[in-house]
Amino acid sequence: MITTDRLTPAARRGIGRLLDACAQADGVSPLDEAARLALAAAPADPSAGPRHLLVPAEGAEAEDPGAVLGYASVLADGTVQGMVDPPHRRRGIGRRLLAEVTALRPDAAVWAHGALAGALALLEGAGYTPRRTLLTLGRPLPGAALPAAESSLQPLEITGFDLDRDGEEWVALNAVAFASHPEQGRMTLADLRERAAQPWFDPEGFFLARHRGELVGFVWTKREGEAAEDGEIYVVGTAPVAQGRGVARLLMVRALDHLARAGCRRAVLYVEGDNAPALSVYRRLGFSTIGRDVQLRRAQEA
Repeated sequence: MITTDRLTPAARRGIGRLLDACAQADGVSPLDEAARLALAAAPADPSAGPRHLLVPAEGAEAEDPGAVLGYASVLADGTVQGMVDPPHRRRGIGRRLLAEVTALRPDAAVWAHGALAGALALLEGAGYTPRRTLLTLGRPLPGAALPAAESSLQPLEITGFDLDRDGEEWVALNAVAFASHPEQGRMTLADLRERAAQPWFDPEGFFLARHRGELVGFVWTKREGEAAEDGEIYVVGTAPVAQGRGVARLLMVRALDHLARAGCRRAVLYVEGDNAPALSVYRRLGFSTIGRDVQLRRAQEA
């Protein structure tokens, strides 16, 4: 097994091929956006960055692992995601990776994307228990007509997004809107700039809601290329003053209309399984559950 904080180009290629094979076999990506970004990043301070665990094919060298049979991403905050080459499953590779992860980070929070039975059985057999559920919701586009959306917070102005003009203000509101969210609420201006530099970023799909000049809500959409049939409601958030006043719903309708006009056939989003208010809004907008991810921790670390 190879454990490193810096990946060679050959290692990245091997992990990329493994990622594609697992996603095709399982119907779900084994790595989320944060883990995929960490694959490409070269942290300024490796000791504070992600760790990468690789199980290469027999006889491979550390600098050029060639075929990668197993991989685990360990982010700085202890978030872990992993995958094993489909033809090489049930041969102990996943168990080896998990044992190494547990030794490296006893506080690991391990994602089982898609809640696949084999992954859950492996984790629960090693003493991990489910602690968090993330639901994927979907809605056809254009789908059923959406009723007119209005907000009781007036006056309300919907504007576009400019990174230089709005970036710092957005980061501040995002931190408030997601104060209890383990990942989203910690986004920094550097994180925002990193995402704005991605090929999929389109400021035309990023909408802000302002009340008397103050930023009170936002919705950010994401589409992986012009040919992609799915368009994602990447994140939607509101300030406390705007919550329960129809601002989020109004922004959602604007985002869905944008994605439909862009040619998307389906809108998708991710939401915490215990976020009843958000789920209620999304259900009323025609979304239904199409996927589930489960995060597990060791019982003594919960």
